[in-house]
Amino acid sequence: MRTTLKALGLVAMLATGLASSAWADGFKSYKICGGSTFATCAAVQINVVGQDVTVRVWNLSGNSAATYGTSTYAGSIFRGIGFYNVSGVQVNTAAGISVTGPAYNGTTPGNWTLANGGTNVFAVAFRTNNGGGLSNGIASGCAASGQLPGATNLYANPCTSNLGNLNDYVTFSFKITGAWDPTTSDISLRYANGPNGINGECWTGPPTGIAAANCTTVTPEPVTMSLLATGLVGMGGAGLFRRRKQKQNA
Repeated sequence: MRTTLKALGLVAMLATGLASSAWADGFKSYKICGGSTFATCAAVQINVVGQDVTVRVWNLSGNSAATYGTSTYAGSIFRGIGFYNVSGVQVNTAAGISVTGPAYNGTTPGNWTLANGGTNVFAVAFRTNNGGGLSNGIASGCAASGQLPGATNLYANPCTSNLGNLNDYVTFSFKITGAWDPTTSDISLRYANGPNGINGECWTGPPTGIAAANCTTVTPEPVTMSLLATGLVGMGGAGLFRRRKQKQNA
């Protein structure tokens, strides 16, 4: 019995070690809905490993199946995402940013830019031309004909409830200076109404000098590591059962 407990304890320690190494410096996956002027919805994943950051964004506007039944205007186009309530961290603008993701209707969207300062401690992925137009923005695949400007080069996430395919996200890769734990910070999402350009902003927490938060967040359970740990413990239990059976048959 004592040997068995030691074995299970070792398995649990192994599972814990795997989980901590997998998520390194910080990981957060959640959905946000709300905003000013008109509401929008998004799925966001942030993964920080040392100085390397990966941010994945999925425009869920009009995608009721993927937003817990929330039906929002499908013509929202995301123009930028910022991060605040962060301490001792800056984005490394000299290292640049890489952006990949599915394109809208055969168009060719371009890269985005990085910035430090302002209300956001650092603004990640504000599009290249932030002064006007919606080029390089992120659209929803749920938008109907006429809800998005056809001449604009856009990214577009599929209109589906399955958010498991990472290739269907728009992915931003960049570097930071300092140590960032994304589970303790907030984000701001800047977006616009496709046809007429009415702007809106979604704040997940109280920003400095701005009105209170206007977006609700839903954080999914981090089941992946839990399932891994459960699987390892299950494997240990299965091995114990086989050994007992072998002794009984001997």
